[in-house]
Amino acid sequence: MHLDAVFRGLGPSVAQRRRAALRQTFQNIVRLARDLQVDALTIGGDLYEDLHSRPDTARFLAEQLGGLSCPVLISPGNHDYWHPGSLYATNDWPDNVRIFDSNRFTAVEVAGHRIFGVAHDKPKGTGSLLAGLQVPDGPPAVALFHGSERGLMQIQEEGKEDHGPFAEPEIAKSGFCFGLLGHFHKPRSTARLVYPGNPEPLTFGEEGVRGAAEVEFGSGTPRVKIHQVNTFTLQDREVDVTGCRHSEALVDLVRESLPRGSDTGVRVRLVGEMALGLQLGPSELLRQLREGDRCVDVVFATRPALDLEQLSLAPDIRGQFVRGLRERADFDSEVVQAALRAGVEALQGEEPALL
Repeated sequence: MHLDAVFRGLGPSVAQRRRAALRQTFQNIVRLARDLQVDALTIGGDLYEDLHSRPDTARFLAEQLGGLSCPVLISPGNHDYWHPGSLYATNDWPDNVRIFDSNRFTAVEVAGHRIFGVAHDKPKGTGSLLAGLQVPDGPPAVALFHGSERGLMQIQEEGKEDHGPFAEPEIAKSGFCFGLLGHFHKPRSTARLVYPGNPEPLTFGEEGVRGAAEVEFGSGTPRVKIHQVNTFTLQDREVDVTGCRHSEALVDLVRESLPRGSDTGVRVRLVGEMALGLQLGPSELLRQLREGDRCVDVVFATRPALDLEQLSLAPDIRGQFVRGLRERADFDSEVVQAALRAGVEALQGEEPALL
């Protein structure tokens, strides 16, 4: 969940709205657990952000989770790691809430299964939690922890760190029939494990169905169903700015592409040819687009629009530069064309359009 996330760069009011949406989504999950009459609600770590956590968050969680009639099992991750000063250790929790506080697996029996949970006790450097582990004989065993399945690292978001690394076969080798996993934000399930992903999108690029995973255990492979519970939505849109001759036209064009309402954030990718001399840099464009507390980000993938005939006639260094390049036999090559655009931009004294 990453409750209390900072959402840097969005502005204070938008960031506050995003944090409120995280809480609403968590309430949606609690309501879903109640409606489905589940045997247990499990949380595989990163429930909140330890560095920015507040007592108010602990009280909110205790009230929500205490309203459930089923057990709630929490295995702290690297963002909400267990330590003596954490929200987990310094607040009162309802009787139905079990927070695993050891870096060794311990079990809780639920509906004929043993759910083994474990805690990260530091924000970085947690090694394999499954290495050398062998579950004692007994009812079917399920692993609940925060970790990085190495086979899935390549399909996860860039920069995702390797916390509690393991390989999928280790789950069965350790004696578990299934793994309930936290850490990866991109949803993924196999015959041996499930990563439901973050229920509420946190950064642009986190699209598609994500939510809470309902896992039904029977005689065969557990059945997994993802229930969408998010409050906020993030989208990516592409806008071709070719033909915009002045700043106001550019701003109006991008604004028209933005959705109505405050529950959708948009990352706009600008493409096409950007008119030279446009008096609008990235910071000013963002400022105007974010008026009204919109959640907006902009990526520049434009190229400068060039009038080579006019530039060639210029009596200054620009004309000399363009004429020199046009006389080259390899003028149409990708390298020379890139040099042409970059050089003209630099000689114009403008902020480069390609960022």
